Amino acid sequence: MINKRGLKISFMFLLLLALPLVAQEKERTKTVVKLEESKGKSVISTSGVRVEVDELSDTLTTITLGTRRLEIIDDYNRPKVKMVRLPREKFKGHWAGCEIGFNGYMTSGFSSDLPNDALFMDLNSSKSVQFSINFLQYNISLQQQKNNIGLVLGAGLSFYNYRTDQPYYFKRHPDTGMTVGEPLPEGRKVEKNKITSTFVNIPLLFEWQVPAAEPFHRFYVSAGPYCGFKLGGHTKMVYKAAGERIKDKSKDNINLTPFQYGAMVRIGYRFINLYATYNFSTFYTNNRGPELYPFSIGLSLIQF
Repeated sequence: MINKRGLKISFMFLLLLALPLVAQEKERTKTVVKLEESKGKSVISTSGVRVEVDELSDTLTTITLGTRRLEIIDDYNRPKVKMVRLPREKFKGHWAGCEIGFNGYMTSGFSSDLPNDALFMDLNSSKSVQFSINFLQYNISLQQQKNNIGLVLGAGLSFYNYRTDQPYYFKRHPDTGMTVGEPLPEGRKVEKNKITSTFVNIPLLFEWQVPAAEPFHRFYVSAGPYCGFKLGGHTKMVYKAAGERIKDKSKDNINLTPFQYGAMVRIGYRFINLYATYNFSTFYTNNRGPELYPFSIGLSLIQF
């Protein structure tokens, strides 16, 4: 076994390494540094930092920083270093991060076949893309002894692109105020035609993670309502006329809904994280355009 003098020297060396971290933590949080010695064990601790030396245990020294713990073990008179990841003490959901997905919409009968008055909205689905940055997450645990069930309240910024590529301008009818498709003059060939909008979305999700005993490799499922507030929107068309490539971009009001609400489902396991949303609100303001209900399906690329 390693002698006590060696333990004391190791302990003092580790203290020298840990003190700058302790000092920074103390300055930031104004937490008092504690030093305890009893029955062959010496411990120095402060908020988020703990160094422990135990002369009577095979685990001679442990250094704990947040959810990481470094252990120095006496393995038949040979010191062995082991890194241990500690379980979270609190519930943490899955919302914050970056996402990418595809947009679409359905009629009131949950059909993707558009009526005749909405054919100018027929989508190029493979190019109708959504990108989101979910920048805020607040976790609410619903348990006292475990950390696998809770509520997630958050906020995110979503950019929606609805690519139609149809030969129509999106216009408000001067008499009715309805959004309609105005055909392009002959001789113009459309390369790109889309509607873009930006929303701040706020979800409230119930999340369940299993198995409860394994905090690092859990399958999770969450679901709940969300609402969103429009920050802006525009239309953009790229077409060719007389051999010239022309871009038309407009921020005219085409009755895009300023407020959306719906339901969201999210599931995942480790690096595979999927989501789906469905709006109970219409794409256009009620009675100001075709009755279409947007949805999105995609995956989380990065989780914060």
